[in-house]
Amino acid sequence: MKIILLPFILCLAFMSSKAQTPSEVVDLFFTALNSKDIALLESLSTEDLQIHTLNIKNDNTLSKQTLSEFSNGLKSIPENDTIQEKIRSKESIESEHLSQYTLAYSFYVNDELTHSGTNVLTLINTEKGWKISYIADTRE
Repeated sequence: MKIILLPFILCLAFMSSKAQTPSEVVDLFFTALNSKDIALLESLSTEDLQIHTLNIKNDNTLSKQTLSEFSNGLKSIPENDTIQEKIRSKESIESEHLSQYTLAYSFYVNDELTHSGTNVLTLINTEKGWKISYIADTRE
């Protein structure tokens, strides 16, 4: 009986990971970000993820990061510091192969508001399921 159940359970686990919707991937991304779960963040993103940030407070300064640079930035946050990106609104455009989300957010470090802005996430439906391929955000 155990031998029969194990393949069945593994099959269900594989199917559920492939069946994630774009919205579930976005929600899981922010859960992983807030818990500083780098492995999960990386598993939800394409290897060539690009991130562009427009810092409105500093004369519209534009910066960019790769997935590796983003992960290293999270690793550099002291273990005792907490971060939380609270999503205030979520709008989407979805198709079979592409999805894009616009998310108003507020960002907190150790429960203190540091900035707010808007995120735009683009997801593509790959052979491995929905993956985040691009992030643009503003910081006000």
